This record gives sequence, structure tokens and C-alpha cells, in this order.
Amino acid sequence: MGGKKTLPVEKPCIQALDRALQVLLLFQQEKRELGVTEIAAKLGYYKSTVYRVLATLEGRGFVQQNELTGKYWLGFRLYALGMLANRFMGLRDLVRPWLRELGERYQETVHLAVLNDNRENGAEIIVIDKIETKHRLSLTPPVGSSSPAHCSGVGKVLLAHADRSWLYQVLGQAPLAKFTENTITDPRVLEDELARIRRAGYALDNEEIEVGLRCVAAPIYGPSGPVMAAISISGPTSRMTDGRLPELIAGVMEAARAISARLE
Repeated sequence: MGGKKTLPVEKPCIQALDRALQVLLLFQQEKRELGVTEIAAKLGYYKSTVYRVLATLEGRGFVQQNELTGKYWLGFRLYALGMLANRFMGLRDLVRPWLRELGERYQETVHLAVLNDNRENGAEIIVIDKIETKHRLSLTPPVGSSSPAHCSGVGKVLLAHADRSWLYQVLGQAPLAKFTENTITDPRVLEDELARIRRAGYALDNEEIEVGLRCVAAPIYGPSGPVMAAISISGPTSRMTDGRLPELIAGVMEAARAISARLE
């Protein structure tokens, strides 16, 4: 076709990070231990560069050195990340039919989320799946995003069932961010709210992260007992009225129980 071709826009690249990723991908390609000289030759890097990359990766547990051969192989951190990814990818596939059913039944946005237990980031949730209907919500978090846990339905469900010592440590690190007049910012008030959630078996977000947005959420129990995820139904207060809440709560709790039974 005529006309000037549009060149693809180059995305920004952090060179040092790209080199580290190339080294890790080389292990995947070769499927064996590799030494500094060999890695440098295959990737076209200086040996000093490869050594620095490997030292950094080893410090974080992404590679480990064989003391007998001096060569390197993938470390425990990659194994842990792979197991985590596999766990949640499998969970998403298993839960998806219930998410679709909830979305179709109530015509509201449905989320599946897990707790990010990285102390450096505080108490956050990560959305690992989302079902939208014709009633789309413009400001709900996309899949893969993280958001504060103390002011969302799924977040409060997950906090209610989190390890107590971890929870107290994380909540004590910094003040709880305030988003609306309904956001709980007092840790003692939040503790009372989490106790209520444990007793009731569900959580509500009453315009705590965004004015005009409501959410109901329930926990998903893993095969060994602990809560591993949460599902929620979110929508505007104009549709998620007080009169409709009992039906929505019953629906999300029923789905959560069915998923938990499937995971046993």
C-alpha cells in the first residue's frame, strides 16, 4: 500500500538489566551449567561484565555457583518464582468459570486477587484475573496491578486471614493511606474490622477507595486450610444498593465456598 511506513517506537531498555536477563535466558537455552568465559563468548560480553552480572544474580539467589566446577546454574529464587507463577496461573484457570458465572449473573465486575506479602511494599493485593461485563468500571485495577489492601473488599478479606505477626509488622510501618472519608486509617479500627470479617465470612468496601464504588468479597481457602485468594463483585453504589447487598454477598460467598471445595 502507498504511503509512508511508520517505524515502531523503541521501548526504553535498562542495559544492565537486559544483560542479566540475557544471561538467565542463556541457561534456559543451554540447559546446563555455564562458566564466565563461556557465557561471555556466547553473548559477546566482556568477562568482567559477565562476572558482575553473575555476582549480582547470585547475591539475590537467582543463580548459584558450583564450588567444584566454578560454573553457574539457576538458583532457588527462580524456582520459588516459578512455583509461585504456576500456582496462581493454575488457580486463575480453575477459578475462571466461577468468575464468569458471577459476572453474567450480576452484570458487575468480578476480581480474583492474592496478597502481596512483600514487606517492602506494605499490605497490597495483586489482581490476577478480572471479568468485565457491559457495565464496565473505569477505575477498577487491571490484571497484574497492585493496590493497598486496607481499603478494598478483597484486600480486607486477605488481611483478615493473614499471619498475625506479619500483619502487625506491615501495618506498623507507615500510616494507612486515606482515599475517601470512609477509608479506615486507624490500625485499631482496622483490626476490629478484620475480626468482624473473620466472623462474617465476607468483607465490604463501602466507598473506601473510591467515592461511588462498592464491593463485596469472600475468601478462597487452599487445600491445606489457609486462605490463598479472594474474589469480589464490584460496582457503583447506584446499582449495588443496600437492598441488593444480601443477594450479592450470598452469591460471592457461595462461589468462594464452591472454589474452596474444588481445591480440597
